[in-house]
Amino acid sequence: MRISVISGSPKGEKSVTLQYVRFLEEAFLDHTFSVVHVGRDIRTIERQEEGWSGLLATVKECDGVLWATPVYVMLVPAQLKRFIELVGERNVTEAFFGKHAACLTTSIHFFDHTAHAYLHGVCDDLGMRYIGFCSAHMQDLENEAFQEQLIRFFSDFLEAIAERRPIQRVFPPLPAPSPPYAPKSPPAAVDTRGKRVVILHDAEPGSGQEAMVGGLAACYAGPVRVAHIRDAGMKGGCLGCCRCAFDNTCVYDDGFSAFWEEYIVPADILVMAGTVRDRFLSAAWKQFFDRSFFNGHVPAFKGKQVAYLVEGPLGHLPTLREVLSGLVMTEKANLAGIVTDEPGDPAGIDAALHALAERSVRLADREYIAPPTFPAVAGHKIFRDELWGGMRATFKADDRYYRQHGLYDFPTRNYLERISTRATSLMMCIPAVRREVVKNMPTYMIQPLQKAIESSRVLAERKTQR
Repeated sequence: MRISVISGSPKGEKSVTLQYVRFLEEAFLDHTFSVVHVGRDIRTIERQEEGWSGLLATVKECDGVLWATPVYVMLVPAQLKRFIELVGERNVTEAFFGKHAACLTTSIHFFDHTAHAYLHGVCDDLGMRYIGFCSAHMQDLENEAFQEQLIRFFSDFLEAIAERRPIQRVFPPLPAPSPPYAPKSPPAAVDTRGKRVVILHDAEPGSGQEAMVGGLAACYAGPVRVAHIRDAGMKGGCLGCCRCAFDNTCVYDDGFSAFWEEYIVPADILVMAGTVRDRFLSAAWKQFFDRSFFNGHVPAFKGKQVAYLVEGPLGHLPTLREVLSGLVMTEKANLAGIVTDEPGDPAGIDAALHALAERSVRLADREYIAPPTFPAVAGHKIFRDELWGGMRATFKADDRYYRQHGLYDFPTRNYLERISTRATSLMMCIPAVRREVVKNMPTYMIQPLQKAIESSRVLAERKTQR
């Protein structure tokens, strides 16, 4: 069979993900693999008709499509995202229609599931028959047990093609766009209380997104800095070179780092506005997120109130919402809210923008950061373990930050707690003690919390006095 491999890595032949493809080539010698380096060659693909035509011919002639890509900031790299946009813009979806597809990703398993869901949704929109995914850790190919699973995954993919296996669509089609938002009534100004407000966007002139940005900016009584992300002067997407790992300095010599220092760093309230393109925001926004990796695994939004304005059917895109909220939470910031234009009710959107402005200032003034849930807790443990386990040899900046801020928090350094836990464990070996504990477990579970409840009124009064 002829398999078209769409490689999303900007590193081309030196891509880690591509080594997994090469392994499959050696394991399945009776099949032909044609690799299309969309991640590496995206600029050429955008500008040269010849390269674009050749790419489409490769896809049209194949029996199946394998999306092979690393995971960059919870999704595919911006370069692959841009290619997917081009497929829609140039109306060539027929080249993909009816093809069986699967995806192969490499990462450290941080939000790899959202990258898979995104590609699955794209395949559904293209009329492809999505078989499934294989998610590999970057070093998994060294493991013989994983090699066997990779072969089984690909064998199933080939069998699905041979059997012309029917596959049901999982992600419903997106609804038609709503009419562009236009403000209906002038907003009441919200006192910013000295908080620095920054709104970043990628709006086209006359778009609903531009109107939402202007509407929100008008809701703040104090000064608001508004900037288009093109002003960052990005020369290209993240190259995955990890040059920044040593001292947080990007290999690109462009304006992005200066833009970040000017707008992101000083912001108390950061609002990011974008328009849905396929099943995410634009490739330009994805490039912005990818390039932010020059900060490494340090929480670059820490302590900020972050909000989003989304033009498009966000309610039909749970994966996009998960990425947007997950990005805030894992960066130790607080999600002040998300406003979308999808209700199509200008008055309702006006009210939502004003409420967002009011809430963002109120929470910033109170320095409120929502307690972390699973994405942030699990993300911290993944980064902590990966850095300690080997990445710190190259990610020097991350290692310094983690040491300085006590983020290598295992095992617990609370030695009194460790001694107490050990003593309790030994006592639980005594049948009579164990029966007593089991009988009164609910009581024992709440006993340590009683002291906090008793002090709550004092704490609340102290906060009020401030």
